[in-house]
Amino acid sequence: MVKKNIFKGIIICGGQSSRMGSDKSLLFWNGVPFYKHIEKILSKHCDQVFISCNESQKSNYDLPVIVDNYEQIGPMAGVLTSLESFPNCPIFTIPCDMPFIDQGIIKKMIDGYNNTFDGVFIKDSKGQIEPLFAIFNPSIYSKLLAWYDSGNYSLKKFIESCNNVSYIKLGEQSLININTTKELDNLNRKN
Repeated sequence: MVKKNIFKGIIICGGQSSRMGSDKSLLFWNGVPFYKHIEKILSKHCDQVFISCNESQKSNYDLPVIVDNYEQIGPMAGVLTSLESFPNCPIFTIPCDMPFIDQGIIKKMIDGYNNTFDGVFIKDSKGQIEPLFAIFNPSIYSKLLAWYDSGNYSLKKFIESCNNVSYIKLGEQSLININTTKELDNLNRKN
């Protein structure tokens, strides 16, 4: 069994939220901001939970903040900066737009964790990778930095190029990102 104190929990909040029109991490579901739902999930499995965000967002949260050191490269900025912030700890990342995640999926990821792999990633039933719901080992940092330095900013393509990673297959389960106001309305109607 993996001890929870080895992971740093990172809520990835630094996106532009262009399809939503406002910061997704601050949207409410069941009366609570999205990021607080994710904090609750991660705090069960990590010794500390942090927000990864851009400079303009840093005062929006009541959690410790890691401000992106990279600009205009998408979610890779949050992962790179978080790995730089914790060079000796694996980081468990969840994007801010996934306010509800089945604990069974988290358990599968932690059970699949092994420090000899560069990371643990999710593949859905169609074989698609969810690059931000992941465990990144410190060993992946130099490879990700080299990917960035070569002008590549797609985290998903980077993960696909890695051979020393573990995948958790979800079968019929799915991860749901809330990206638009319509998706948010549908979510709120169900509750």
